[in-house]
Amino acid sequence: MTTEVATTFLSGPQVRVNTTTDVPDWVTEIITNGWTVVSGAVPRENALAYAEKGYEWLESWKLGFDRKDPSTRKAANLPFHIRGGIYNRNGIGHEQFVWNLKSEPGLVDKFAQLWGTNELLVSFDGINLSLPEKERPKTDPVFAPWSHVDQSPYQTDFDCVQGILNLLPNGPEDGGLMVLDGSSSFYTQIWEHFDHKRPEQGWNKGAFQFVDEEMCQWLESKGCKWVKICAQPGDLLLWDSRTIHYGAAPSSTNDRFAAYVCYKPSSSISGEDRKQRLEAFASRKNTTHDPAKFRVIDSFPPEDHPSYDAATRRPVPNPVLSQRARQLVGLDPY
Repeated sequence: MTTEVATTFLSGPQVRVNTTTDVPDWVTEIITNGWTVVSGAVPRENALAYAEKGYEWLESWKLGFDRKDPSTRKAANLPFHIRGGIYNRNGIGHEQFVWNLKSEPGLVDKFAQLWGTNELLVSFDGINLSLPEKERPKTDPVFAPWSHVDQSPYQTDFDCVQGILNLLPNGPEDGGLMVLDGSSSFYTQIWEHFDHKRPEQGWNKGAFQFVDEEMCQWLESKGCKWVKICAQPGDLLLWDSRTIHYGAAPSSTNDRFAAYVCYKPSSSISGEDRKQRLEAFASRKNTTHDPAKFRVIDSFPPEDHPSYDAATRRPVPNPVLSQRARQLVGLDPY
């Protein structure tokens, strides 16, 4: 089933969703709720194979992690990561299995449907490989919400749709994406209402801003509700970057594996940013989520992290790219 959507709902500088023909219901859900799930965007067996590669990548560091040994599921046995399982350094965004994942036809096609063009660029984003630790108490800070948006409060128009490709079965207690349903509809109002909370230096001009509990409660009073998104391997989670969200750590014994994916029209990027993308690819650096407006992330972990020496010795990823992948990087023209 499809629904006709007016262009005025989703318009922003340089980007516009496809409204030339009927659009899928999941596009309408992004507009009305700020998020959606597209079931089976990638075949289940492919998603599970990418999860297997994720385990292999963790073990390849030889820091002590062995998926078959529960006693090795400790941060000390894993390369540098944040928030319990977000890996966004050490060239992870350019590993062969990650580029194979980003080039999946069913995945790319969903963003092509969204934007109404096949001429896309993809983010050099990271992956989430969250491994529950049995001895970790539920009072550990890793379980605390870190509600945020991935768009500057100064950019209130629609601008970006982010994505997560789910790789392992993900239930209510398995960690994963938490969204404040409907919060994107109040994006202008929330910053006006809480202007008194604006720091002396102003809100973040970059594509990230924490949202505190009082702000979330105000949105809940407007009818917004927290939703834990559950998904199967191969499902694609999509959300408007103005939707308040966070990634929850697993409180069960099940691993949470997922890949961050974001595609935007090639026409939405400036010449200077296009040049920086190519430089980031050449040096195998990760970037933040937006393929057109991004920040390049440091290659190595902090020098005091146990995996620093191993990181400096690891070979730089040298993926073999298909023609489609080369276009998604920006190496080949459309």
